[in-house]
Amino acid sequence: MRTTKKALHEIRMSDLKNALHRDLVSRIGAEKMLDDDTELFSSGLIDSLGVMDLISFIEGKVGCGIMPADITLENFDSIARIVQFVERLIAG
Repeated sequence: MRTTKKALHEIRMSDLKNALHRDLVSRIGAEKMLDDDTELFSSGLIDSLGVMDLISFIEGKVGCGIMPADITLENFDSIARIVQFVERLIAG
């Protein structure tokens, strides 16, 4: 069975989402209250220093840099928003 480009993309985004969840749970210990739409910054779960660790983690996972102007609540306030941002970033 041949894997399509779309299927590979979906697998990659699923892997990213799972990796983000694991990383955030280990960092903030909030497994029970952390889902894809949990507000990370607005709720105070992650602070300004934590965002730098998160950005570094994401850059390592996706293999490309994130511009400072892109580090906004719209792009990074939840796991779902991060995955959507990365999808747009990869799409170019």
